[in-house]
Amino acid sequence: MLSKLSLESKKFLQRNDLPYQRYFIKNNKIKHRLTIITGQRGIGKTITIAQYMQLHKNLKSLYVSMDSFIIGDLSMYEIAQQYEMQGGKLLCFDEIHKYSNWSQELKTIYDNFPNLQIIASGSSCLEINKGSHDLSRRAHILKMEGMSFKEFLELTLKIKLPTLELKDIIANHEDIAFEIVTQLEKLDQKILPLFKRYCQIGYYPYFLSINDDEVFFDMLKENINISISNDLLFVYPSLDGNSIKKLKLLLNVIIESVPFVPIIEKLKRILDIGDGRTLKEYFTKLEDAGIIKLLMKASSKGLSKLEKPEKIYLNNTNLLNISDCEIGTVRETFFLNATSVINLITYPKKGDFLVDNKYLFEIGGRNKGFEQIKDIKNSFVAYGDVEVGHNNKIPLWLFGFLY
Repeated sequence: MLSKLSLESKKFLQRNDLPYQRYFIKNNKIKHRLTIITGQRGIGKTITIAQYMQLHKNLKSLYVSMDSFIIGDLSMYEIAQQYEMQGGKLLCFDEIHKYSNWSQELKTIYDNFPNLQIIASGSSCLEINKGSHDLSRRAHILKMEGMSFKEFLELTLKIKLPTLELKDIIANHEDIAFEIVTQLEKLDQKILPLFKRYCQIGYYPYFLSINDDEVFFDMLKENINISISNDLLFVYPSLDGNSIKKLKLLLNVIIESVPFVPIIEKLKRILDIGDGRTLKEYFTKLEDAGIIKLLMKASSKGLSKLEKPEKIYLNNTNLLNISDCEIGTVRETFFLNATSVINLITYPKKGDFLVDNKYLFEIGGRNKGFEQIKDIKNSFVAYGDVEVGHNNKIPLWLFGFLY
């Protein structure tokens, strides 16, 4: 059986031998003996595993997808045991959320085979800390994001661009933006059309293999459906068909008026839910699945305090293509998605977003006024339709360079 898995592993590496390296590889994120990569469907977790294996060809490695029929009745532990006995050094498990006992077996593998490095990946809604088989003390848990605007440009134009910190953008955005715009113009490219295209199709790496936008959008819809109907059921077996139906209805309600301002009592009636706690659990599950983002007010410590989110956005701008929305929603969604990877984003009393409890941002077009926040320290406007900003007016696209 292991020989068949080894053959499939070699084929897997041949299929996924791609030259461009995502930020997980460039930044050397994977360096612990047990690394668990979580993330929503289609963002490149599998490709990242393949690239890591390619970069470590000196290690005898094996890739195993836990939803493959080839593994038969073999458990994760039995695969690790046999592979370690054959001198294996790197073992990569994919789709682990589809294997019911993954937490216990990864713990046992980690404890019993100290010479074996393990990488595992699965759904973004994996409950790593759930139950008695707590992996948080053993595993390095990494959440992977979709393509940043910077990565989109590097991949499509085959160029190298800088990764920025928020403080760099705030302090030097005029010079940085000018340099990037100039670099692209030498390639006969303009930043704003590229930014618009990224917002449409650039967040999920598989856009490269699809030449038809309608097909791409259909795949987005299907991935959302699978995330709710399949992945959530694997992770939360207590969910039943009625719960899944209500989750889908809740998502449809959100999509119809995103950014969505939730009114708990109204939603309880629509979904026929008896208590607010269940509704807030539904919010959390949709966020854990990588479908929505919850924006809490600045003083909030999250849904653990049973506070409702102030606004609900879709996770990224590509998902906005499944329904009609205004350009302002696209801009706000981009900013929230791009900045929340590194920074804490909350809903302020004034303005659109508060970053790290320090920087206040309004989001808009070139005609957006500054009057509402002009007297507030560390306040800025992120403009969606300018190439280069000035003073406290920063081009929105530049926040796509944070990773």
